[in-house]
Order: sequence, then C-alpha cells, then structure tokens
Amino acid sequence: MKKFIVILILFFIALFNNVFAAEQYRIRPACFDISGSLIFLPIKTNSINPITNNIQFSKMDDKNGVILEIKSAIIDNQYEDLFFSTGNLKEFQIVQQTPSSVKIAMYFKDNYNVSNVKIGNINNNIVITTTPLQPYGMNYYINTYRENDNPKDYREDLLITSRTIEKQVTPIANTKNINKSAMNEINQAFSNSNYQTNEVFGNYEVKNVSENNTLRSKYYVNNISIKDNLFSISGIGTVGIQKPFLLEKPLRMVFDLPNTLLNKNLSNKEFVLTNGDKIKAGQFTTDTTRLVVTSEQAAKYIPVYSADSQSLLITNPQNLLTSHLPAQKTNIVKTAFQKSSDLYNLIFEFDKPICYAIKRTSGYFFVYFLNAERYNESNFKSVIRSTLYDDSIISLMKNTGMRLSIPMTNIEDIDTYLSPDGRVFKISSKKVKVVEPEPKKEEKPKVKKTDSVIRTLPKYTGNKNHNVVVIDAGHGGKDCGALRDNVYEKDITLDVSQRLQAILQKKGLKVYMTRTNDTYVSLQDRTTYTEGINPAIFVSVHVNSCNVTSPKGIETHYYHDNSIELANCVHTKLTKRVSNTPNRGLLKSRFYVINHTTVPAILVEIGFISNPEEKHEMTTPQRKQATAEGIAEGIIEYLNKQK
Repeated sequence: MKKFIVILILFFIALFNNVFAAEQYRIRPACFDISGSLIFLPIKTNSINPITNNIQFSKMDDKNGVILEIKSAIIDNQYEDLFFSTGNLKEFQIVQQTPSSVKIAMYFKDNYNVSNVKIGNINNNIVITTTPLQPYGMNYYINTYRENDNPKDYREDLLITSRTIEKQVTPIANTKNINKSAMNEINQAFSNSNYQTNEVFGNYEVKNVSENNTLRSKYYVNNISIKDNLFSISGIGTVGIQKPFLLEKPLRMVFDLPNTLLNKNLSNKEFVLTNGDKIKAGQFTTDTTRLVVTSEQAAKYIPVYSADSQSLLITNPQNLLTSHLPAQKTNIVKTAFQKSSDLYNLIFEFDKPICYAIKRTSGYFFVYFLNAERYNESNFKSVIRSTLYDDSIISLMKNTGMRLSIPMTNIEDIDTYLSPDGRVFKISSKKVKVVEPEPKKEEKPKVKKTDSVIRTLPKYTGNKNHNVVVIDAGHGGKDCGALRDNVYEKDITLDVSQRLQAILQKKGLKVYMTRTNDTYVSLQDRTTYTEGINPAIFVSVHVNSCNVTSPKGIETHYYHDNSIELANCVHTKLTKRVSNTPNRGLLKSRFYVINHTTVPAILVEIGFISNPEEKHEMTTPQRKQATAEGIAEGIIEYLNKQK
C-alpha cells in the first residue's frame, strides 16, 4: 500500500511538473536584421535555468537547414512563416510542435554552410546568428522606431556584442569601444541608481570581465562635447530617443533618452553653442535622461544617429556638414521593396555605413541619410511604383546628404531597422485598414433661415447636369488631426463642412460628403469615392497647425493646373469674408486628396489651431458660419464661370 501511495505521489508530481513545464518559457515575436543574419527571440520566463539547456539543435537531412526544438516552451503569439529575398536565410518557421515544445525550422540557400549557425543566450533570451561574427568591439543591433510610442512600451533598439554570443576571451581593455575604466564607471552608475525594469528589452547587465558582457538597450552617457554648433553625446550601450516635443515660453525642444543614465558630473549642465542656442542635460527620471534645446529655431533641431548607435548629435540641420559626421561618405547602391505578412518593407543598401536621422510631422515621415551622396533615381522610382511608398520622394539637402519623404497617407505606423554593419536600412510599415464611407444618409446641420448667406449668395446658374460638389471634412474617427487643449481638428472641419453642405444645397447644388459623422475614412477611400461620383469639383476642409504659436491665417492649396481657378475663387471670397486673419495665399502642394483627384480639387486650411487666438475663434459659430459662407461664395462663383 505504501509503495502504491509513493508511486501515486510521484505520478502527480511528474504530472504537475509537466503541466507547468509547458509554460516555463514563453517565446515572443522575433526581431531580425534585414538579411536574417541575426535573430533575437525574446523569452518571457521566471525560470533561472538557462533556456539553452532545453534546446536541441540539429541539421536537416533532406534540406539545407537547421532545426531547433525547445522543450518546456509555448509560443506567446501566432507566427506566420517569414521569407527573405536577401542574405543566406530563405525561410523561417516556428510552430507549437506539442503542447510543451516549440519547433523552429530555418531554410538556407544551397551554397550556405549551416555550420555557421550559432545559438547564444542573453539573459534567457535566444540569439541566433547565421554569419561568422566580427571580433569583439563590433556591435550587432536592431534599431527600431515606432510611430505610436509611449513611455511604457517604447522600444528603441537592441544591441548585442559578439563577445556575449561567442564567449571570446579578448580582454575588455583591448577592445575598440569599451575599456576597463568605462566598464567600472557604468557598473558603478547603474549599481548606485534606483533603475529598475521588468521588461525584457529594458534589461541591462554588465557582469564581471571574466564573465559574459551584455550591453543591450540601456545607455550610459559619459561624455558631452560641443563643436561647430553641434551638440554631441557619447557613451556605452545603444542610444535612442523618444519622440521629441516642443515647449513654449521660451521655445524649447525636448529630447528624452529612455533607459539612459547620465554621468553625474554632466547633470544639470547648460551648454551654449556658438550661435547662442542653449542645450541643458539632466537626469529627468531614474531611467530617463533629458536634453532640452532653448532656441528660436528649436523646432528644427533633430537627433543624428551614428552608424554604431553609440553616439548622437543634436543639431539644426542647417549647421550640419558631411565632415561633422562620424562616418565616410556613402551612396545608395540598391533599393528594394519586400512584402512579408502584413508588413510593407522599403529597403536601402549602402556601400558604407550610414548616419541617419528621423523626423515626423503631421503628414510626413522623414528619414535623413546624412552622409549619402548619390542614388539611382530610376531604380528608386521603379521599386516604389504601385506600393504604399508610391508618393515618396528623395531630395538632396543643401549642406549634407539627402532626405526621404514618405507621406503618411495609407500608412498606420512605421518601424526602421539598421543592419549590423550599418549598410542596410529597412523601413517597415502597415497599411491602413479600409473603412467604407457612408455617403447615403447625410446628416444636415441646423442652419437658421435668417443666416445672411441664404439671402446674399447668388444662385448656381451653370449646367444643371454638372452641379455636383464633393465636400471632404478632413480627418475623423481615430484620426483626430491637429489637437490643442482638447480642441480637435476633426470636429471643426466636420462642423464647417456640414454648414457648407447646407448652404450649397439651398442654392441648388447636389452635395456629397466623404464623411457625415465622426468616422475614420482613409485618404484613398476619399479619392476613390470622389472619382466614382465624378463631381464638378472637390473641396477638402482642414485646420492648420505649427510647432510655434505665432502663425495664423488662411491658406488654399491646389496641385493640378485645372484647380488653379477654383483655388483662386474660393480663396479670394473666403479671405474677404473672414478678414480678421492674415491671407497666406495660394500654395501648390502635393496633398494626397488633391493629387489623386482628377477633377478640380483644392484643400483649404481655414486657420491655425496652434494659435491660441485663432483656435478660440474657430470654435465659435460665427467664425464657422463665416468660413462656410466664404467657401460657398467661391464655389458658386467658379461654377458660374464654367457655363
């Protein structure tokens, strides 16, 4: 009986262990460099046992590939097979083989030697390399920029040293990037701080020289210098910046470095550039270093990343020359487009490491290839044709490098990746979800019969077969447009557009709306809807915004020559009706909705929400009504001329 009880207990213990062993390691979505030469598999676990003890590594018999079987593991997210057009890796598969084991299959090109595949362990995260690594001192990393960052789940980059993977014995003192004094300095800095994080990517460990050394994500600033109006920081680890933002009175640009500690000797120091601009450095929180630029030109300052991601320039681009950059001049030798799963990738290959900067405005995502000189224009245009990047433009800058401009029209978010050698730059984005507009049941705003516009505007006397107008209320739904003090651009544009619709209908015109409520409609859907109707004209209503508060006034934008007359009529009448704000004129602009519309099309910026005075005015019924009346007068004048 006792023997039976013991056996039963052992059975339940084994069962218990098997049940919980299945969830001992949770495998999270993998990070790749551009060619798949380095793969990082984040693992969520409370186990102190190295995950590599649970990995069985074998070569395939029938294919040129390898298989990794991971015991006591489950996949945290559903994976899709990934395919690679560059590099040696052709395909990457990961599946839940059994309830408690995961299988990874990697297929390579026929001429690839699979013996070069190495498996490493960094803080119980799996690192797979497919190419022989450079001597210690060469950094391997994945840089990532996300559009929808917030401080909690921000991910800037990943840095892995080859020493961690290969366990080389090269003394730290002899390496290029790190010496013993610096290592001691960073060890002491983090040990004396209150820095704590539970996030996998936020872990930073620097162990004894005789053990593995891990430098990942966290960054320690140990030097700040100024030269030629350039503010330069350098340190140990991988530097990254969250989205910069502006403060006013005085005008300041703020750069926050997450997962970063600042040398105490540099904290709260103010550095004055030759041009009089000031930059102050400080430890904003226990894990965030803050740089603040005070300048009338603060909005123009950008961060410039070095090719190894260990140093950073903060500068106004007009002060930057190629000679200031820590890298040789380079050229774009190849551009390629790749689609994998729901990601749309634009890939640039350089002949030397690239120094770059990233900046985002309300409508564009900019990448500055700062030490790049030349590119193949025909190759670039042919690659982006009929893709999400179709309207992207590369332009040469005045002082240095070139700028890639990507309209955020059909794109939800953007990530960027830099290859380990700094020569391959990838832009990865997702396509916006298509939401069908609802043009049938149109909501009409309440317009009093006593409104002056009903009495004073002339009637439409043009061709009755062509009296159709499409009014486009900018933004909507999840796309709020510009925002200031809980005042949303999308609300103002809808109100004005509905007033405009009511006025035009009273005058005998047939009016269609791209949206009639707070609904998200993509730019592509707005133009597709318009082209299907084939109206006489298209008018898009927007509210302007700026990084500073002083600009105000009305702008009218057109793109195609057939829209100039419409733009002139509307702008003239609108600025006359709303005369208490500056006339900023007609502008030829490549906005998506007026570029992709064949009928005469304009986009009207009715004022600046960033100007406190004008923001207040635009929320009043009087200003909204006057704006609608002015646009309506211009539309009717234009249409009457087309008889």
